[in-house]
Amino acid sequence: MIDAEADKIFRSRARAFGLNPDNPWIGGYVDYEWDHGRHFLTAYAPDLHAATVLELGCNVGGSAVVLALLGASVTGIDIDELYVELAALNASRHGVRTARFHHLADSKALAFPDGSFDMVTCNSVLEYVAPDDLQPILREIDRVLIPGGLFIVAGTSNRLWPREVHSGRWFVNYLPRGIDLALGHRTPRPRGLSPWSVLRALPGYRQLCLEDGGKAYIGAHRAAGVRRAKLWGLAGIAALGPITRISAGMLTPSFFLALRKSSTVR
Repeated sequence: MIDAEADKIFRSRARAFGLNPDNPWIGGYVDYEWDHGRHFLTAYAPDLHAATVLELGCNVGGSAVVLALLGASVTGIDIDELYVELAALNASRHGVRTARFHHLADSKALAFPDGSFDMVTCNSVLEYVAPDDLQPILREIDRVLIPGGLFIVAGTSNRLWPREVHSGRWFVNYLPRGIDLALGHRTPRPRGLSPWSVLRALPGYRQLCLEDGGKAYIGAHRAAGVRRAKLWGLAGIAALGPITRISAGMLTPSFFLALRKSSTVR
């Protein structure tokens, strides 16, 4: 249920920022995440009541609002102040009171004590991180996550695929970044991220998508209404997981990881 007055404010501010509130990735982002992303969250965190969750890169609050509606106490952060304001307004229009949003200019230094959160989520975020910043950011995520906590990476453009999902460019994922400057581009063009870049930075984390043979991951796809042919393909990849150590979520155009931090304090 959308609060009409809060919706007017959200739409007005979105337009003031040059954004279309009717764009499905602006005004409809919560609905999309409820219909799709929610199933992947609840597959690995079925009970979020009273859970503390950090949403790193909250954008306009799509995932954060869904997490709050599922019962979590959510802290959303973003390096873009515009999105932080819109995320807070988005939460208000959906009647959410258990999500707060903050601007944080440097994700390499999270302003939270050690072990502050039961769960951390990154939805279509890490592929935008500068390569040199990825490991420091992941170390900070590890620091603020409790022992035994859950880290979910979702919707992240996969560098293994020939077509980069956000830009739609073919084969750019397979080219070194330096070639862009040589071709006259002022900045490197967007590229996906390898899931192994995340896994290497978090040694000792358990891959939940491998441990259950892909059952929860494929079940989430089924609940989200994915075609049967894709489900069969994912099941085939998952069946090889014990041999390849590659989960089905690591080979999709936008990859998915559900990682459990060790409960042993290092």
